Amino acid sequence: MKKRIIIIISVLLAITAVITGIYMISRDKVTPGSILIISDNGKTTVRMDDLTLTPVKGSITNKKGETKEIDAEGYRLTDIPVLTGITGYADITVYADDEYSATVSAEDMSDPDKAWLIKSDESIRLIVFGDSDSKRDVKNVVRIVIR
Repeated sequence: MKKRIIIIISVLLAITAVITGIYMISRDKVTPGSILIISDNGKTTVRMDDLTLTPVKGSITNKKGETKEIDAEGYRLTDIPVLTGITGYADITVYADDEYSATVSAEDMSDPDKAWLIKSDESIRLIVFGDSDSKRDVKNVVRIVIR
């Protein structure tokens, strides 16, 4: 009985490894300091150093209710669709390198100072001001999907 369980677990681990390998190979490669933007217009890679930084100040609250002040430089999320020529969209989903994601609706972005891509060293981070628990705080952003 124990031998059968060990065999089943080994087979499941092997299947998981194969699926993970296939997924990792199929992912779009993104150069550090760049973000892949995917929309109906296709795929575009944007080097963040080619964009103009804007001062960002505000505060965010985590799920514990702790407030953190943000004083950095970044890019308005509302400016990203313009880079691909998109004028109308329903939402923007931002993905981290580990596939964690958060969606920001067009309604949320009616205030252009609400959602930001903050630059720190070679990493980009999504910050959404006004969220009560920072669930849309995405670190190491590598991909943005515009719908």
